[in-house]
Amino acid sequence: MAETRSEQAQYRRHRSAVPGARAKARTVAYCWDLPQIATSLEWVVTELVTNAIVHGRAARGSRVVVTYHLENDVLRVDVRDWASGSPHMAPSPASAGELPETGRGIQVVAALAVDWGVTLKVIGKSVWAELAVTSPGGDHP
Repeated sequence: MAETRSEQAQYRRHRSAVPGARAKARTVAYCWDLPQIATSLEWVVTELVTNAIVHGRAARGSRVVVTYHLENDVLRVDVRDWASGSPHMAPSPASAGELPETGRGIQVVAALAVDWGVTLKVIGKSVWAELAVTSPGGDHP
């Protein structure tokens, strides 16, 4: 696949934006003929957008911007917010009986993506994840 595509969507920093971001991720996957990564992309976008909305401390009325960029065999999704703080991998619980209800979003992203990271900005940050693109019907990581 030797193709380059980009698309961007903006959302209000409100929990009600998460379902729309998830639906947009699925739409991008199918419109770009990448159904094999649709579910993984949905999960990654859901977790990153949720983190930006729930955990970021930003001015009222600020936005979350999601950018999709496909180049060759990698789809990079970048979630930009203007909030302080940076996501980190939560420590694993000591036992299965201590599983928290929240706090595992970055672990989900790390499990589904081939790479992920944080790019700090003068104001805010971008949290990105890259998913490997295989041919339709092929296995994905």
